[in-house]
Amino acid sequence: MLPVVWEGSAMPPPRPRRRAWRLLLLLTVLGAILAGGAVLAARALIDPAALRAQAVAAVWRQTGRVLRLGAVQVHILPYPSLSVRDLALADMPGGARAEMLTAGGLEARLAVLPLLRHEIRLEDVRLVHPDLLVERLADGRANWQMRPPAEAASPPGEVSAPSTSSPWRIQIGSVRIRDADLRWDDRQGRISGAATLDRLDLFGLTGPMPTIAAQGHRLGDRLAVVTLSGQFGPVLAPQAAAWPLHVRASFQVDGREAASASLDGALSAPRRLRGYDVAVHAAIGQLTDFNRLFVHANLPDIHDIDAMARVVDLGSGDAAVPGLRQVRLRTGTIGGVPMLGGLQLDHLAVDAPTPADHVTIETAGRYDGRPFALHGTVGTPAETLAAARSHMGSAMPLDLVVEAAGGTLHLGGTVGGGQSALDGHLTADRLSLPGDLMLDHLTADAHLAIRGGTDFRLTGLRLDSAQMTLDGDMSFLRPGGTDGVPVLDGRLHASRLDVDALHAAGAAPDGDRREAEADEASPAPAPAKEAGADGVLPFERLRQMEGDLDLTADQMRLYGEDYHAAEAHFVLHGGKLTVDPLHADGAGRSLDGSLGIDASGAVPRLSAEVRTLVLPAEWVAQAFGWSPMLRGSLQLVGSIQTQGNDRAALRAHLGGHLGLSMVKGRIDGNMLGRMLGPDAAAATRGSSVALRCLGVHMTLGDGQAALDTIGLQTFRLTVTGHGTVGLARQELDLHLLPQLLIGGTGASMPVMVAGTVMAPQPRPEPAGPGHRFMLTIGPSAGFADPCPDTLKAAREERPGPSPDAAPKAKGPKVMDVLRGLGLFR
Repeated sequence: MLPVVWEGSAMPPPRPRRRAWRLLLLLTVLGAILAGGAVLAARALIDPAALRAQAVAAVWRQTGRVLRLGAVQVHILPYPSLSVRDLALADMPGGARAEMLTAGGLEARLAVLPLLRHEIRLEDVRLVHPDLLVERLADGRANWQMRPPAEAASPPGEVSAPSTSSPWRIQIGSVRIRDADLRWDDRQGRISGAATLDRLDLFGLTGPMPTIAAQGHRLGDRLAVVTLSGQFGPVLAPQAAAWPLHVRASFQVDGREAASASLDGALSAPRRLRGYDVAVHAAIGQLTDFNRLFVHANLPDIHDIDAMARVVDLGSGDAAVPGLRQVRLRTGTIGGVPMLGGLQLDHLAVDAPTPADHVTIETAGRYDGRPFALHGTVGTPAETLAAARSHMGSAMPLDLVVEAAGGTLHLGGTVGGGQSALDGHLTADRLSLPGDLMLDHLTADAHLAIRGGTDFRLTGLRLDSAQMTLDGDMSFLRPGGTDGVPVLDGRLHASRLDVDALHAAGAAPDGDRREAEADEASPAPAPAKEAGADGVLPFERLRQMEGDLDLTADQMRLYGEDYHAAEAHFVLHGGKLTVDPLHADGAGRSLDGSLGIDASGAVPRLSAEVRTLVLPAEWVAQAFGWSPMLRGSLQLVGSIQTQGNDRAALRAHLGGHLGLSMVKGRIDGNMLGRMLGPDAAAATRGSSVALRCLGVHMTLGDGQAALDTIGLQTFRLTVTGHGTVGLARQELDLHLLPQLLIGGTGASMPVMVAGTVMAPQPRPEPAGPGHRFMLTIGPSAGFADPCPDTLKAAREERPGPSPDAAPKAKGPKVMDVLRGLGLFR
């Protein structure tokens, strides 16, 4: 075959295709030879003992910690690999244990070709049963904070000097960890715990964006599982390059997702965990689920949390200072807030869209069962964080509105920084107060200054309501006074004060002054506690406070009577309380007296000089531990002294003299009937019987009250007499003369009463000639009016209000007389 000529030149014949295959085969053979040679050279290129020494020296130079390694072995078959039989990394000085990290061994695949470049590249690194302790001491030192030693520092004995030959570079491509024990103990933050890391996979560690996938559970609770996945910066880069961060986490409890979170942003100084700027988003169904992870946290019961924040590092020195650029928080119900027992929130909303915005707060709920709502603003995110970190050591503006108990309170000013100043304005159509008190149509203003968290001053107080008009100043210093005892000082002045109207459920009306019909269905009152059951009274509180309080009132209404120029001065010092003067001028009588309580010793001593004092009868009954038999204003006159730590001891040691009187009040007819017996039932039946007058005068001493005067009158009954009452067991020895008034006719029979105040035992008394029982029947005009003499003796001849006019006599009816004597029903 002739060659083809193209423009005078012969075209070369085509190459056989088998030559390309020969070339490819040749390259394959050469590659195999090189790879095989590298594998065979691995043992020659790597000296395990030298590698071990260089690794230990490198770790010490970079961290100042000693790395303990067992035997290092390089394996050729079935593939090149490296193994370390045992390893441990030393903990910081003063740490809880000798090594912060221990592992039974390390295994990794060994890349062959990089060996020719004096580089050891490890892939699929696997730690065998690692045990890691992360701890921070109370002084702030943490074992994850590792610093190179000083240049002049000598390495420990187990660390050899660095080799002068060309060092090997170590690269780790991926890490797999299974069943690792992780423990943390933060003594500064008071957080500790333990977890099992089921798996940890790190890939692409030599690249710019390594990935992480991890799962773990709390030690001892395999159903409390945390998973983590995402990407971060190059951990093995020779230079401390900035890290991008994209991490997702979730928390499962009993197979359901309890919470999820994401973190996106950057870390400019990753080796120091500084320069972060990240967006954090978290969604939590129920915060108490995290008690499965942190068993001692006692987290509050918060539902449906959705939180978003942008967190940045604002620190300029060595320490990181977290700051907030943006905040958004929404929650459902919140209950069991620490240090705020009784607080329940229906929801909570917190917002700060930009760093310059003030943080807005809106919530509503109940406190001790009372509904309330709160809304307003505090400082900017930076100001709020600074105040929280410094425990209010830095100032923060505040503007809040609280709506509760029928009122609205507006507080504005600054708090923290060693000196807080707040202006308050309170309004309410009706405001309920503790003690069953009520204020209507209320407005109040005041300025509160707080210095150093111990000095509280309330100035410019102005309060106006339907019940009172008040102004004044008060201060509270803690600690202060003697030996750090808190001090309370103040001056309160009322231009008008209606004590009766302060009570939400005012005293029941006296009703018409007429012959009250008995209430046969009224139950007997509950018995009072036995004297021996009286608890110790809190006299020790008087030793925990000092004070000087001055109260005045231009006009005062107290228990249905009007007074003016009222004043009371309270002085508490060294466990001794003195109330002197206690005075008010009224129409027909004045309040005048003094009170002293000396609780400085082991046995408190009480004394009172009562020239005239008006108290609710219920208060007096409660003080003596008796059931409330009387209702109305009870006037007290006398001088008493006693001592003791409880009511029983105070009753048993009473001494002095005392008079009790009442007009226009009411008495429990059922209790009076049990005192006088069945013959007086027609005049005493009912739970509330109108009193025309009541007077009792007694001398106290030797454990009993000697009653020289007893007198009362209703519109059907007059009772006079005398006797004794035991102060400890309240035993009775009374001699009474009840006189029934039926129309214009009266009937009387002497009665003697034994038993106790709560269980009287009346029976007729043989007071006639020859110790015979005596019944007197006659016109009611023949019976003397007991009120003038009784009130005169009970008041020790001091002034007081007069009783109503005596009942008018009417023509008697025979059946009325018989029924009054109990002969007919």
